[in-house]
Amino acid sequence: MNDAENLSKLLGHLPPAVFRSFMAAKFSLEMPDLDKKAAKKDQRAGMEAVLAALDVSARQRIEEVAEQIILLSDGPGQDVLDGFSQEIFDDEARAQFEAIRSQYERALWIYLNEGDLFEEALNARQADIFRQSPSCYSGYMAPKDLSVLEDSAARQAFHNAVAGQLGCPVDEVAVQVFKRLRPDTQTGEEVDLYQVSVHHNRPPEIVDCVQASELVQQEVVRAVTSHITYEPSNGHLEVLSKFTDGREALARIVSDHLLQSPITGEKIPLKQYDYQSLNAPRTFDLTGETTVASVKVVELGYTSTDFRTLVVKIGFKDTDDIHTAARSLIGPGFTFQGRRLTYAKLSIRLRKVGKDRARTITVILRDENKCNIKTKREKDRVLCDRLLAKWQLVKEIGDVTNDPIYALAA
Repeated sequence: MNDAENLSKLLGHLPPAVFRSFMAAKFSLEMPDLDKKAAKKDQRAGMEAVLAALDVSARQRIEEVAEQIILLSDGPGQDVLDGFSQEIFDDEARAQFEAIRSQYERALWIYLNEGDLFEEALNARQADIFRQSPSCYSGYMAPKDLSVLEDSAARQAFHNAVAGQLGCPVDEVAVQVFKRLRPDTQTGEEVDLYQVSVHHNRPPEIVDCVQASELVQQEVVRAVTSHITYEPSNGHLEVLSKFTDGREALARIVSDHLLQSPITGEKIPLKQYDYQSLNAPRTFDLTGETTVASVKVVELGYTSTDFRTLVVKIGFKDTDDIHTAARSLIGPGFTFQGRRLTYAKLSIRLRKVGKDRARTITVILRDENKCNIKTKREKDRVLCDRLLAKWQLVKEIGDVTNDPIYALAA
């Protein structure tokens, strides 16, 4: 099914009985009975044949649902779901959710049992995955007046302008505006975050399918999404889109038609990570950190000039630090000092506070300026931002990339 990548992936990762039940309950598909003695590969082959025989448009409708479930099955999606499960589920539902081990089954369970939560988590994941990634976002300043966000005329003008920019008919562009809470980066207090999601159809794609034993071609139309987030507490407006060439134009449409404030040109600092100080033993300052129990470097690595890579790994409960462990593994004279690190993993243990359970946050820093905290759920990202700055592993600079980053007039 080359026109249904996500559906194929879902079929391959869900237990055959779970997938069969899902197809029957949601799409009223008659799947073959499963032979319990048969291998899972053979069980899936029978169901795949049913899906492959569907009309392309019917299969595409299922593919769109499968894509949403897959999006909440990866690391960023699971981070979002974990956050929502701790804050929204009652104890019984949370226990049922946490008992599911497969990330694909967890995402499917949310889809089937908590539809509204699924939509909120999907939107949060789609926006958060791009935030603070220099290759995928442009940041702007926005005005403090929010009344324009509630103005129907302003929304319609924005809708029309976006359609014109994307070269789509207005009825092939969908715009959603909603508000959610997020922790403030500096204080940790919950503040408003407005999100505008822009969905539009891409040009039709031609795919092959079999009908009446003949190979024929049919058109498939896929929708893509861009996100704009606006944080009134600091006035930041971020344009989140994989279409890098159109981000500035989209930002100007938002500023002109939705927020109604011109761009001035003031730059907003971006973050750059610097973890080279971890090449020597150090103590992490936890002064005033009531939620953080302990921190440890559990993995550290470097790449030599001949592209050979060494990574040392230890467990969190190891009595030695990473440098002592490296000497015991490699030799008494070994040291990371004098070598340029290309990989580091920190394990941050959090205490049980209120309804939040004790857990561990893993922060991975790699290469020149890559860090996985942008894929964490919002509360964890804010905490990690603050801790990395406190430990001098991150700094703010203004010209990390060539991307235009401006400000809007207040």
